[in-house]
Amino acid sequence: MKQALAAIIMWGSGQFDTADIAKALQCREDAVYRTLQMAKDAERVDRRAG
Repeated sequence: MKQALAAIIMWGSGQFDTADIAKALQCREDAVYRTLQMAKDAERVDRRAG
């Protein structure tokens, strides 16, 4: 959970790409990509609900 939040924060800063984030968090790049995609999907749902 903390890694996911860190990935989202790093991505949001605009200073890191998915490869950089994966390297910093010592995880696979595809996991970072999936995490960011889930965050985007959740944001869309929130916008529709509110």
